Amino acid sequence: MEKISGSNESDLLDQVHLFFDDVSEKIEINKGYLDFIKKAASVLTFKLPLQRDNGELEVLEAYRVHHSFHNSPCKGGLRLSPDLDARKAEALALITSVKMGLCDIPFGGSFGGVKCDPKKYSPNEIEKIIRRYTLELAQRGFIGPAIDVPEPDLHVDTQMMSWVKSTYQLLYGNHDINAAAVCTGKAPSQGGIEGGEGQWGKGVSHGVEAFLNLPEFSDKYDIKPGLSGKTVIFQGYGKVAYWTARYMVEAGCKIVGIVTINSAIYDKDGIDFDSASKHYLKHDTFKNYNGGKNCYEGEHSDNVLYMPCDILVQASVEGKINMDNADKLNTKIVVEAICGATTHSAQKILDSKKIAVIPDLILNVGWAVSSYFEWLKNIEHVKLGRLVKGWEKANKEAILALVGKKPEKPADVEGGSEEDIVDAALIDVLKQTIKEVGKVSQEKGVSYRAAGYMIGLNRIYSMYKEAGFVI
Repeated sequence: MEKISGSNESDLLDQVHLFFDDVSEKIEINKGYLDFIKKAASVLTFKLPLQRDNGELEVLEAYRVHHSFHNSPCKGGLRLSPDLDARKAEALALITSVKMGLCDIPFGGSFGGVKCDPKKYSPNEIEKIIRRYTLELAQRGFIGPAIDVPEPDLHVDTQMMSWVKSTYQLLYGNHDINAAAVCTGKAPSQGGIEGGEGQWGKGVSHGVEAFLNLPEFSDKYDIKPGLSGKTVIFQGYGKVAYWTARYMVEAGCKIVGIVTINSAIYDKDGIDFDSASKHYLKHDTFKNYNGGKNCYEGEHSDNVLYMPCDILVQASVEGKINMDNADKLNTKIVVEAICGATTHSAQKILDSKKIAVIPDLILNVGWAVSSYFEWLKNIEHVKLGRLVKGWEKANKEAILALVGKKPEKPADVEGGSEEDIVDAALIDVLKQTIKEVGKVSQEKGVSYRAAGYMIGLNRIYSMYKEAGFVI
C-alpha cells in the first residue's frame, strides 16, 4: 500500500475514500449510486517523450483522470511534480468533483499532470513537456472545451496554461471557435481573467473570515470574530500561500511563522510580509532572512508548526497534517488552502482537541469561481462586463443627477472590472456555501468536511438520478 511521505498512513486516495465512506454511512443515497460516484470514470496513464536540450531522449510518465461527468466538461488541476502518480491524480479528481457539487458550479472533476521535478528542466524543456502533454491528451480525446478543461496546480503557471491553449488552437482552432476555452488560468492576453492569479488565495482569506463571522463558529471554538488581530502560521509558501498571506495581512492578520521544505522563520511580534516574501522569491529559502534572526533549517524547521497561533494555514502538499504531528499543533483553526491537507486520522485528533478544520472543499472556491468565469468568457467571446459597463456608468451618473450631485472622482461611477465581477461572485458563492455547510454541520452533528461532502454528493447524485442511465 502506498504511503503518505513522512507519515505511517496510507496514500491520498485511501484517505479520500475514508472520508467518503464516513459520509456514505450518514447520507441517504443508494449504495449503488455511491459506488458509482466514488470511482473514477477513466484513468489515463501514458508515456511522454522529451528531447532534452543536450539532445538526449527522456521518457516521462503522465496522467489524466476524469472522475465524473455529472456535469460537462470536467475541470481540474494540471501539476508537474515528482510525487505525482495515477492514484494521487484520482484522489484529487474525486475531491474536485465533490467541490464542484458543493459550490454548485457546473463542472465535473478531473486532475492530472506529469511526473517530473520542474526545477531540473530548462524553460525550453518545460514548454516541450506542456505542449506534448496537451498533444497526447488531444490525440486521445481527453481534452477540450466540452470535455476536460485543465487549470494550473502545483508548479504550473499562467505561461504554461497559455501554452496549453496555444497548442490546442494549433490542432483544432480552425474547427472549434471555442478552442481558447480549453483551459483556464491563462494570462489575460490569452483570454485569462484580470487578477485571476490571486483568486485562490483571496477565496481562502474570505472563506476563513466568513467562518469567523459566524456566531456559532466563534463561540464553539472560543475565538473572536473577524481576521483582524489573528496570529497566523503558514506551512508552505508557494503562490497559494503568498496570495492568502497577502489578503490576510490586508485584513489585519499578523503572520508569526512560515515553514517551508528547507527552512522556517518565526517571530511572535510579527513578520514583515513584503520583506519576507521578497527574500523567499529571490533565494527560494528563508535562510539568512533578517540576518538569520529567528531562522530555522532542516529538521528544526517543523518546530515552527507547533508554535502557538490562532490560525495554521496548510498550503504545502497533501497529508502534511497527519497522525504523526496533529497532536502537537497549538492552534485554534487549521485552514486547508490546498486539497488533501489533513489525513483522516489527523482530522479525528483535531476534532478531539476541539481544533476547527476549515476544509479544502470550501476554501478552494476562489479558483473554481475564477475558472468558471474564464471558461464562460472564452465561450462567449467577450470580456466580462464589457456589454454593460457603459450602461452601468450612465445609470450611476443619472441617479446622482437626480439628487443633484456629481461624482467626486471618475472611479465612483465606473462599471465593474473583470476582477470586480469575479470578486463579487466569489464572495456570494462563499457565503452561500458556508451558510449551507454550517447548517448541515449543526443539524447532522458532523464536521465541516463531512457536511461539505454530504452537500456535494447529494448534488452529484441528483444529477445522475434525474438524468437516468442508459441500459
